[in-house]
Amino acid sequence: MNEQMKAVNTRIFAEIREEGYEVLHGIDASTENAGALNRELLLRIIRKNSGTEYGRKYGFSEIRDVDAYRRQVPFTVYSDYEPYIERMTQKGEQNVLTAEPPVYYAETSGTTGKPKNVPVTADGLRTFLDFTTAPMPAVISEFYRNTRQTDIEYGKEFAALSLVRNVFPSGTPYGSLSATFTEDGDGDEEEDGDIDFFGCYETTPEAVMRCGGKADMKYLHTRYAVAEPDVVYLTSAYIPALVDLMDYIRDHHEMLVRDIREGVIDPAIRIPADLRKTLEDALEPDPGRADELEKEFAKGFDRTIMKRIWPGLAAVCAIWAGNYLPYARKLQQYSGRSIPYYTMSYLASEGVFGMARHPFDPYYCMLPESCFYEFIPADGEDREDGCPATLLLDEVEEGKKYELVITNQSGFYRYRMGDVVRVAGFYNETPMVEFCFRKKNVLSLTGEKVTEDDLVSAMRELERRSGIRFTDFCVYPDQMGKQGRYVVYIEPEKPVPGKRAEELGPILHEELCRANETYESQAGIIGIPAIVFLRPQAFLLYKNAIMEKYGIPDNQIKPVRVLSTPEQVRFFEDQRVSG
Repeated sequence: MNEQMKAVNTRIFAEIREEGYEVLHGIDASTENAGALNRELLLRIIRKNSGTEYGRKYGFSEIRDVDAYRRQVPFTVYSDYEPYIERMTQKGEQNVLTAEPPVYYAETSGTTGKPKNVPVTADGLRTFLDFTTAPMPAVISEFYRNTRQTDIEYGKEFAALSLVRNVFPSGTPYGSLSATFTEDGDGDEEEDGDIDFFGCYETTPEAVMRCGGKADMKYLHTRYAVAEPDVVYLTSAYIPALVDLMDYIRDHHEMLVRDIREGVIDPAIRIPADLRKTLEDALEPDPGRADELEKEFAKGFDRTIMKRIWPGLAAVCAIWAGNYLPYARKLQQYSGRSIPYYTMSYLASEGVFGMARHPFDPYYCMLPESCFYEFIPADGEDREDGCPATLLLDEVEEGKKYELVITNQSGFYRYRMGDVVRVAGFYNETPMVEFCFRKKNVLSLTGEKVTEDDLVSAMRELERRSGIRFTDFCVYPDQMGKQGRYVVYIEPEKPVPGKRAEELGPILHEELCRANETYESQAGIIGIPAIVFLRPQAFLLYKNAIMEKYGIPDNQIKPVRVLSTPEQVRFFEDQRVSG
C-alpha cells in the first residue's frame, strides 16, 4: 500500500470504527429495555402502514396493542406475499405492503428452493446496514483494546462479496443484500481527487465485485488478496466461502505467484475482455511480493499460513456459529486458533435479527429496534384454532427452543421464518440466541423428528469414531425399500475404501440414537443408514451448479444438508464413487 493510499485507508478506518462505536452504544442502550422498545417498534410499523392495501385488509388502524395485532393479523409465509410482490416488481404498484416504497429487493440464495425476492424499504435497508457493516470494525477494535492493549489503525479487507444488481420492470433494483453495502459513486472523490476509496479499503476491485458470474471470481478474489500484504479482515456472509477461497490459494498458489510476479491475469481465466484490459492496465509486476509468497507457500499450508502471508491479519468475520461450526474448524487448519473469529449477525433477506457482541461468541443478541419478534415454543402444541400461541422478546426462557416469527420494516407481518433458535442466555434484557435448525430440514421416516442440529452432532461423532475427516455431507430419507432409512452422502477429505461405508452405517445409527430420542424410539423400525462416498469436490460442483442455475454469487450459497428434491438426489447419485 503506497503512502497516499495508506493515509486514506487510515482515515477510512477511523471513520468506520467511530461510526461502529456509536451503533454499539445504541445497541447496548436498547437492550436495557428490550421488551418495551420492541412493542413500540411494532406500533410504529402498524401506524405507518395502516393506509396500505395490506393494512386496510387487516385493520391496522384499529390496532392499539400487541394482543390486538396477534388477534387480527394472521401468520404468513412467503407464498402469501408473492401476488403482492409480483404486482410491485412488474407493474410498480405502490402502497401495497408498505407506505414507503421498496428501494431494493433482496434475492435469496435458492440453495433450498427457488430464489425469493424480498422487498426492502429505505428504513429496512438503513437498519440492515446499521446492524451489519457498521459494528464489525468496532467490535474487533474493542476486542483488541480490551484483550491485547492495541488497536487496528489501517489495513485492507479481503471480502468475498458480490455487488451485482439487476433491475425489475418497475425500475427497482434487486440482487443479494451484500450488493447494498456500496453505492455507486462516493462524494469524497471530489475532495481527494482521483483516489479510489473502494480500492483503498478492499482488496478486490469494485469492477470485479460488480462483474459476478461473468468471471472466475475465486481466481480474482484470491489474485488480489494474496498480492496485498496489509490484509486485516477476511470477510464473507458465510464461512464456507472463505474455506473455498483458502483451498483455492492452496491448489493454485503457483499460478497466483507467477501472475503477481508478471503483473498479469492468467490467460486461461474466464473474464470479459474489456474487464481484463481494464484490470491488466492497472496491474504492475511485483517480483518482491511474489518472492515473499513463494517462500511462504514453500513452507506448506499449515495453521500458520494465513499469518505468514498476511502478518497483520486481525480477524475472520463470517457467520460460523451453529451448524457452520465444522467449516470454522476447517478454516482454522489455515489460521490456527489465535485469530479471532467473529460470527457477525443473525440475518436473512427478511431482516437482521441479532448480532454477536464479541468475537468468539457463538450467540446473537436479539436487536429490539430492528424487527418485532414473536416466539413459538418449539415443544408447544397448536391451539384449537390451529394457530400457535406466541411469546414476546421479554417472555422467552433460557434454555428453551422457539420458532422465530418476525414483523419487519419492509412489509412482512407475522412472518414465520422457519428458523428454530435456542435461548442461551441474556445480554442485558434481550435474549441471546443460537440458531438450531430450519423446520423444513427436519427429517422423518416413521414419525421421528431429527433436526439438522442432531444430524450435525451425530456426524461429528462419526468422524471422531471412524477417523475419517469429511469435507461435507448431506442426507435424504429414503422410503423406497422395505424399511425406510437415511441415505447419507459423504465427501471424504481423502479417498476411502468403499468397503468402509458398510462399517459407518451402524456407527451413525448409534450416534443418531444418542443425538435424538425420537430416532432412538423408532430405531427398531428405521433401517441402518446407507453411507455413500462421493468424488472429490462434489459439493463444490453442486454449489457451482446452483450459482449457474440461479445466477447467485458464491458467498450467498449455504451448505445443503437435507435433500428435498429428486433433482438434488440425482446430482449426488451422479457423484457417487463406484465400488
